[in-house]
Amino acid sequence: MDKQNDINDKFNREVEKRLKSKLAEYESRVREEIQRELQKEAELLASDEQKKEDERIESGKKKEIFYERFGINFRIQHIILFSCTIMLIVTGVPLKFPKNSVSQFAIGLFGGAPGARAIHHFFALGLIIIGIYHLLYTFWSSHGRKDFFELLPNLRDFSDVYNQIRYFLGFRKEKVKYGRFSYIEKFDYWAVYWGLIMMIGTGLVMWLFQGKFEPIIFGEINLAWGPEIITNYVHAIAREMHSDEALLATLVIIGWHFYNVHFNPHKFPMSKVWLTGKITEKEMKDEHALEYEKMMKKKEDNGD
Repeated sequence: MDKQNDINDKFNREVEKRLKSKLAEYESRVREEIQRELQKEAELLASDEQKKEDERIESGKKKEIFYERFGINFRIQHIILFSCTIMLIVTGVPLKFPKNSVSQFAIGLFGGAPGARAIHHFFALGLIIIGIYHLLYTFWSSHGRKDFFELLPNLRDFSDVYNQIRYFLGFRKEKVKYGRFSYIEKFDYWAVYWGLIMMIGTGLVMWLFQGKFEPIIFGEINLAWGPEIITNYVHAIAREMHSDEALLATLVIIGWHFYNVHFNPHKFPMSKVWLTGKITEKEMKDEHALEYEKMMKKKEDNGD
């Protein structure tokens, strides 16, 4: 009898042991299944949320309003201007510092000093042509005339500079409101005029003194009467002015213009207005609030 009881106890213990093992194994499988189901459900939910977010962003893009700032004519002028300027810097600065190793490398890319000088002369011609064209555009085009008068400095610009400094220092709560052009853009514009007068004027003096210039594809162009009217003294002054003004222009373009237009945190990596000619409604309100208000008033008066 005792032996039978021992067998029964052993049987029950073994059954209990195996049940616990099977239950633990089954529980583990059930947990894994539930975890996979929940993970899949979370992924589907995240996918739906991302899809909704993408649709919201896309919808916002479609509804975003743009305003044309510059027409195609002006944008092409700007592209030609900065293309010529960059090439003049790339070929001119190494000639100013010919002993520098970087300059020697750059000059070597153009086939030596004569090659760099010929390319420099070619893009100098391009600069002269685009400068003359812009003058014609300014006087004969209605858009050119309108922008020209908008770009003329006035007393408000000095007030804007003062108030903007106060805003930066925390003495003024509201940002300064600008019209079509701020004092920064006006400085950029008139700096180009000054630069063209200086660089073209002194460059022509140097060409005349040499009696020739060689703008690559056009070959050598003789100015035989030049040396007769340009003295060594005048040439030396023109050369220094040309060289130093070129270096100053390079530093202003990199340190002033590039920052305001491209490297500014609000614009980085760059403003696309030079390509598209358009800015967003937000940019219009932030950067040209007075012009925006004027446009809205005109729209309201017209009943639009």
